[in-house]
Amino acid sequence: MADQRQRLALDAKLQAEDALYREMFERRDDNKILWIALGLAVLVHVGVLLIKFPEWKTILPQDEKKVIVVRKYVPPPPPVERKQIVQQKITRKVPIPDPTPDEPEPIREPEPEILEPAPLPPDAEVLLGDPEPPPPSGPLLAGVGDVTNPVRIEATYVKPEYPDLARQARLEGNVILQAVVTKDGTVEDVKVLRVDKPNLGFETAAVDAVKQWRYKPAMQNGRPVDVYFTINVSFTLH
Repeated sequence: MADQRQRLALDAKLQAEDALYREMFERRDDNKILWIALGLAVLVHVGVLLIKFPEWKTILPQDEKKVIVVRKYVPPPPPVERKQIVQQKITRKVPIPDPTPDEPEPIREPEPEILEPAPLPPDAEVLLGDPEPPPPSGPLLAGVGDVTNPVRIEATYVKPEYPDLARQARLEGNVILQAVVTKDGTVEDVKVLRVDKPNLGFETAAVDAVKQWRYKPAMQNGRPVDVYFTINVSFTLH
């Protein structure tokens, strides 16, 4: 169809050109018109060659085909019967011990042999009553339990020297000492427990004086013993 239309259009243009050429040749006197017509003819031919006519295609409607799928019915499988498994407990007889076993025979200890004491020699001394405790290994506390306090012998008393620094400052003091009074009444291991006004010389003066004192020793069960004894030394101005 498109080729036929193009041919008809081309024939129409050629017929028009022939008519135009005839008219131009008939009018030879007018050269201007001839050249114009010739130019127009050339332009028309060029235009016909350059123009592309659309192709006409007839699109026939296609019938839509419906596809129907037929499936064969397959029944579901029958349910599977589950067999119940019964677990049988295996019982085992455990022997029960006899609650009253045979009583063991009692163990008989051998009777101790009674030994008769050996006879004492004729010159042996027999002591009746509790034995005396062993003597103490260190100093005891005076005045505690059955231990007596030592007593100072006044004839051995030495008055402590009053410190010059405390005398100039017009100060009095008190010193507490702890000493060991031995069995023979001497004073050893003197230590300062407390002083009310330190760094004035009261401590040194008290220790020097007490070391020269003598005591009647402390007694325990009628025997002299070493004891710890507290001594108080006072410094007063007259």
